[in-house]
Amino acid sequence: MLTKQEMKACLAGEPTPVVPARMCWFDGKFIEKHRDDVEQMNRTYGDDFAQVDATLKRRAAEPELEPGESTDEWGCLFAAAPDGVGSHPTRPIVTTISQWRTYVAQGMPAIEPGHFEGQARKVVSDHPGEYVLAQLWRTFYERMYMLIGFENLMMEIAEGGELFKAMLHDLRDFTIRGIELLAQSGVDGVFLADDWGTQHRLQVSPATWRRDFKPAYAAMIDTGHSLGLDMWLHSCGHIDDLIPEWIELGLDVIAHLQPAALDLPAIARAYRGQITFFGGIDVQFNLVSGTRASIRDEVKWLMDNFDAHSGGYIAAPSNSIMPETPVENVWHMCEAIREFGRQ
Repeated sequence: MLTKQEMKACLAGEPTPVVPARMCWFDGKFIEKHRDDVEQMNRTYGDDFAQVDATLKRRAAEPELEPGESTDEWGCLFAAAPDGVGSHPTRPIVTTISQWRTYVAQGMPAIEPGHFEGQARKVVSDHPGEYVLAQLWRTFYERMYMLIGFENLMMEIAEGGELFKAMLHDLRDFTIRGIELLAQSGVDGVFLADDWGTQHRLQVSPATWRRDFKPAYAAMIDTGHSLGLDMWLHSCGHIDDLIPEWIELGLDVIAHLQPAALDLPAIARAYRGQITFFGGIDVQFNLVSGTRASIRDEVKWLMDNFDAHSGGYIAAPSNSIMPETPVENVWHMCEAIREFGRQ
């Protein structure tokens, strides 16, 4: 694991002893299949910074679930994805502005000082001198469609609906409150997550994103920076059009570079040195069906094209490693990251 100063140097675009990496990111079913290998990978390689999830306190009443459904601390409803990996929202739990106001007052999870950032304080204490990243995932845009349904959200955005405007305001403030409390825990960065891309385009037009969402992200990022935090953002899909927007807002790290949906060579040419890139190792195709040689070639290509040894790049898979991935290919990836990361 690198020191805090070394991780900070990478984010500042400065060289580090090795290219920082987060390798041990596995889907739960992969862990079930390869538990011994996963434990050995963590011991042999590990990650170069510590991560911790912020803990929200549930207030929503337990819903009546249909067969196959589950719920989370927000009261949102999910079912397993058709391929058995991950889950997707099933039914909206809010449909009107009056329901939203009731939900905010009675059902939205609580961010309680002490409870919310307590685990983060412990991780900071357990990792002295190391970089600690707190994950505050899916509290903004993605949470909107988990609450009201994707099609309903798209219509609300298109029509400038009252429900959308209220959610935009309230979830922005919810996220900012979380950032403020996490800063008090002593973490070094906050990791937000909103998937903005499909495989081929943004989910909304760039103009709509700039009008409706950019000011909210500006407030979140500025809040984090004012409190001494680095701001990270995970966003899958075809997000090419938003990278310059996030650079303009001062975002520190963009993750996880889904290669099947992005023109990574063009992105590397256009933006390296302006923001730290995190990820890019293909979990959809190459890691599943590739060879040791193809995986090593991909890792080396990424490090070369993003000028990783000069800082501003963190090696990682582009998402969690899927259950069908041959375990030997994951070993090849870890080996290549450490080998080429030291050159």
